[in-house]
Amino acid sequence: MLRFPGRIDPCEIPFFAPGKPRKRGEDMKRAIEVKAGNLLLIEGKIYKVNEVEAKGAAKAHKTVCIKMHGVLDGKHAEHTYHQDDKIEEADVTHQKAIYSYKDGDIFYFIDQATFESYAVPKEMVGKKESFLKENEVYTVALFESNPISLVFPERIKMKIASAPAGLKGQHDVTTFKEATLENGMKIEVPQFIETDALIEVDPETGKYIDRVHE
Repeated sequence: MLRFPGRIDPCEIPFFAPGKPRKRGEDMKRAIEVKAGNLLLIEGKIYKVNEVEAKGAAKAHKTVCIKMHGVLDGKHAEHTYHQDDKIEEADVTHQKAIYSYKDGDIFYFIDQATFESYAVPKEMVGKKESFLKENEVYTVALFESNPISLVFPERIKMKIASAPAGLKGQHDVTTFKEATLENGMKIEVPQFIETDALIEVDPETGKYIDRVHE
C-alpha cells in the first residue's frame, strides 16, 4: 500500500480502473466530456457526477478530476483521469409509473405502459416520502431492469388541510403564515391561502410555489 506524508488531495492521485477493458461505443464518454449530473458505470457501480474539474495547462496533458457519489449507497468518491480516457455511461432508462401502495419499507409502483410492478425501497424515496400520493404518476429510473432512484415531479399538488385566517387586506405574496398540508406537513403560504385551497409545492425544498386555479 502506498503511503503519502501529510494531507493529499485525492484529485492529485491518478486513478487507474482495474479490470477488463470496456468496449468503446456509444456508451463510452471521454473524461473531458463528462458533466455534472451524468451517470457513470465504474466497476459495476453507478455514480452520479457532482463536479468536474480539468487540471493542467497543456491541452494534451490535461487531467480531469471527477467528484461523484454512489447512486445506491450515497458514498462519495473522487477519481482522476487523463482527458482522453474513456468512461462508461450507465444505461439508465426512465419509466412513468403510478404509485400503488406501501408494504413495510417498500413502495410499489405500476408501470403505465407494461403494468410491471417496481419495488422501491424507502432509502430511495428519502425525505420526499410525505409527497407520495396514491394513483399519482412518478418516474422510476431503472438500471438492468432494477429501480435505482425515484424521480419526483418538480411541482406536487397538495391540499391545505387547515390555515388560519389571513391578515386583512393582504393579497400579495410578501407576507406569509403557517398552514398544514393534507400530509400533515407545516408550510409557509401567502396570507390569501385558505383551508381546502389547492397549491403547488416543491418536493425538493417543501416550499410553496403557487396556488392552483381550478
